[in-house]
Amino acid sequence: MSLNKYMHPRNIYKTPPNFKQLAIDFPEFRAYVKQDVSGKVAIDFKDIKALRALTCTLLKKDFGLDVEIPLTRMIPTVPLRLNYILWIEDLLSISGELDNINGIDIGTGASCIYPLLAAKSKGWSMLASDVDKESLDFAKNNIERNCLSNLITVKHVSETTRLKEAINDDPTKKFDFCMCNPPFFSSTQELNPTYKARRPDRPRPRNAFCATTGEVVADGGEVNFIKKLIEESQELERRIKIYTSMIGHKSNLSPLKNLLREADVVSFKQTEFYQGHTTRWALAWTYHDIDLRKIPEATVTAARKSKPKPPLQYELPTEQEVNLKDVSEKLVDMFNKLQMDYNVVKESKNVLGYCTTARSNTWSHQRRKRREQQRLNSLLNENNNEYKLSSPSTSSNDGNSSLDVQNASEQVAKMKVTSPSLKSPSKRELDDDGFYNYKKMKTDSYDDCYLKTSLVVRKNDSNIVIELLYLEGSAGKEGIHQVLQYIKNNFKL
Repeated sequence: MSLNKYMHPRNIYKTPPNFKQLAIDFPEFRAYVKQDVSGKVAIDFKDIKALRALTCTLLKKDFGLDVEIPLTRMIPTVPLRLNYILWIEDLLSISGELDNINGIDIGTGASCIYPLLAAKSKGWSMLASDVDKESLDFAKNNIERNCLSNLITVKHVSETTRLKEAINDDPTKKFDFCMCNPPFFSSTQELNPTYKARRPDRPRPRNAFCATTGEVVADGGEVNFIKKLIEESQELERRIKIYTSMIGHKSNLSPLKNLLREADVVSFKQTEFYQGHTTRWALAWTYHDIDLRKIPEATVTAARKSKPKPPLQYELPTEQEVNLKDVSEKLVDMFNKLQMDYNVVKESKNVLGYCTTARSNTWSHQRRKRREQQRLNSLLNENNNEYKLSSPSTSSNDGNSSLDVQNASEQVAKMKVTSPSLKSPSKRELDDDGFYNYKKMKTDSYDDCYLKTSLVVRKNDSNIVIELLYLEGSAGKEGIHQVLQYIKNNFKL
């Protein structure tokens, strides 16, 4: 099934190119066109020369770019590359920057397609880096033949670096973004289409394979490649406003998002690129106070999220007849304990509806909090008993007693510091396609919403059910799972 309809909304290739018209207008493309008995015009996508002719023709027709690509190097597909450029433009728009843009393309390749598209269609200044000197020679030629040397700079780098070596010529210069199409595979064995296929009958790639080993294979595959990029981003931090990378395997998203959380980024965002019969993914992250989650969703993701999801449900365990008034009193008591604002939005004989708002997470780690409180009480009692045994007069050692209590409190404080506070992300958190680190970028505004929910209590003939629905807030949908778990643990009539 073709995925063209799910392309970026501004991608001109949502409407596929007219091969017949291209063959009429461009003789170099006409040589690879075939027409069947019905009059349909097509090319053989297994022919690398035909693929190159198509790429070069589209770049010339739609962008006025005259590009030469050797058959020994990767032949890029234009719709996918344009999807990536347009997504970066969306990222820049929410960062407030669209003028005088400076970007970096890591591993630009012989075609130098990303810098050429960015410079020609957007007017951006680009730094193009690569480890392959021969590819850089072709890239320089493509830049010069299109008179874009004033906007594109080429830099040779070693294989041990991703970014630092590319930008060390001017330590004061800052960049708006970096982009990367990393090697997808960890070994040449993985180049076999049937290697680790999800199913034996999975269709083989439609396009011919054409690339050097270095363009598609890296030690540790794309996860290790992007991991090193994330590590360098931790050192460079705000020198580059938005870091991005394409991802070829969906299964690699979760470990990479986990690495970004560990890197303490301010925010990150995941997207998908759809074109033809191919899907790719991408991640963007930043150390600036930019909420990347605000970027428009990919078309398919937006359609998927627009479908309303059913609320979480919990049937209250009741051994006797319970009325809604008792449930209401218990819930209100919980709201107060959790310091949650609430409004009654519906009240009838069999239905109670609340809208709740939390400004912070007050429901997590309840068990740990109880243990710490018990330790504190135990230490205070122990010190109090020692004080009573050692002191004949209660009034003579008031200062020491106060000091003992203070010491006990300090010991408990130390317990809090040494107790593990970082937890591994849950499966739901790993599945989230965006993240904003509110702990890193705190604000003093009381209007910040951590979690807003709709909570409905329904009384049926034989049971009472609580329904919880996420409305908004930085806690995300993970927050309502946590609140529901708190209710399960603490709701006792």
